[in-house]
Amino acid sequence: MNQGIELRELRVGYESTLLTVNMHLRDEITVILGPSGCGKSTLLSTILGSVPALGGSLVLNDVDITKAPIHERRIGMVFQDPLLFSHLTVIQNVMYGLRRAGVSKGLATQKAGELLEWVGLQGFQSRSVQELSGGQAQRVALARALAPEPAVLLLDEPYSALDSQLRTRLATEVAELLRSRNVVALHVTHDELEARSITSEIFRVDHASLSRVAT
Repeated sequence: MNQGIELRELRVGYESTLLTVNMHLRDEITVILGPSGCGKSTLLSTILGSVPALGGSLVLNDVDITKAPIHERRIGMVFQDPLLFSHLTVIQNVMYGLRRAGVSKGLATQKAGELLEWVGLQGFQSRSVQELSGGQAQRVALARALAPEPAVLLLDEPYSALDSQLRTRLATEVAELLRSRNVVALHVTHDELEARSITSEIFRVDHASLSRVAT
């Protein structure tokens, strides 16, 4: 069995911006580097299932999920904006997807607490998300995305709103956390310094296709 996710001649984008991708992601963090408007975010949305592919196929653990609905794909995503629920506490935000999936309150609370400790936010469970810094909010978003145990995690410029020094430090820390759990992840960014702080598996968007960046 081919573990991980395969993008086979996957065509994504719109008439003005088309991108064809061949890639096999497994047990590593891969970064796609490119300027705004080159199709990076559209690629992630296509993998997630919120935007249809224009061609090719998407295969997860040997199962074709190209036309599968979002809830059947087992793919998590962290966005540029943490998109936390302001009326919920930190731990309630992390529990949200689990509770909607029918997980008991006790088990969801336990799992969310473990994830918050893992991302370095132990003691933050009862805080309002409005009290968090930008970096802390993204850590909560990461914990929430990982709570349902997705097969693949997508990260769409999650640190772009932070200053450059904090962005690089947080990117490095999160990458180390993801490796510690063997999470298959695809991270997109416009920042080459950030990309190199995360991994050596870097691809640049180049004339509607991807080319590997020498490291």
